[in-house]
Amino acid sequence: MKPGPLATLAVLTLLAACGDSGGSSGGGGGGNSSTFSGVISNDDGSASGSVEFTIATTTLAPPSATGPALIAATATGKIKFNGQAEVAVSGTYDSDTDVLAATGGGYTIGGTFDGVDRLEGAFSGPNNTSGSFVTTKAASATSYCGTYSANNASDHGTFSFVVTGSTVRGEARSVDGTVIPLDGTISGNNITIYVPGTQVVLATGTKSGTSVSGTYVGDSPGTWTGGVCQ
Repeated sequence: MKPGPLATLAVLTLLAACGDSGGSSGGGGGGNSSTFSGVISNDDGSASGSVEFTIATTTLAPPSATGPALIAATATGKIKFNGQAEVAVSGTYDSDTDVLAATGGGYTIGGTFDGVDRLEGAFSGPNNTSGSFVTTKAASATSYCGTYSANNASDHGTFSFVVTGSTVRGEARSVDGTVIPLDGTISGNNITIYVPGTQVVLATGTKSGTSVSGTYVGDSPGTWTGGVCQ
């Protein structure tokens, strides 16, 4: 899903802004914990899957300047790349800095909470792999994984996004390493992805059962297809 010049500028702006923090903690999870569900993908676009983190606190944003310092909360999670075994990870979440740090199964994960409902970051993994993840604060979410390809065969890669209510969040990764954020909406079975920070449509599609598919625009328009991450 490689965008045109306007989309490319918006993508670079969004990536430069990643890692901001502050604000309120928002909803998601239950009891004394917070759950984040989302998607994960390799830098080279070779694989994507689902990821989930549970943090043992509902106080995620930093305390006030006059309040007491908070002890880092326990964090557990699981990574499941399509067609691969699930990997358990564990670590801590620091409410003073909004930072998640976790390890397990050869993976090292670092992420930042935006103070509202988004936790995202990067990872390094076995066999010198690396990549990124995007999650949203929700106790119930569905993650989709798949592939995309330009009609003229000039580009292809993988995509993954998580659906929570009417919100779609994720990313596509080209085999050349280009990252395209996928933020949009779903209404009924109709999916719309926008150029980040705008209402310019980047891709459209439909959900049918556990499958998703559609088309995208830009310098090299094409098609995308996938299903629930397995």
